[in-house]
Amino acid sequence: MKKDRWAAIDRARRLLGLTEKASRNEIRQAYMRACRLNHPDSPGEGSGSEERMALLNSSYRLLMEYADNYRMSFLPNEDGMDDADWWFYHFGQDPIWAGEKED
Repeated sequence: MKKDRWAAIDRARRLLGLTEKASRNEIRQAYMRACRLNHPDSPGEGSGSEERMALLNSSYRLLMEYADNYRMSFLPNEDGMDDADWWFYHFGQDPIWAGEKED
């Protein structure tokens, strides 16, 4: 994927307040929350502009398109572990990463 496309995806996820990993459901929930806060027809001071809604809509479409077309691996990594097991194997007993105090 081209660098400018990654930059657009990063801007879109930040606009919706998403972390670097999000499910389709989390994307949808973040979008709905942002719409409630920024819709131009919503009452109160929090109402947004049509331009802001257009930006939210395009960000949502971009992230959902990426989620729909991204190829995911359903196999464990090269060590045969899933991400959580790999992390624990490499850092789980480390006092710095695991949060344990030295005696």
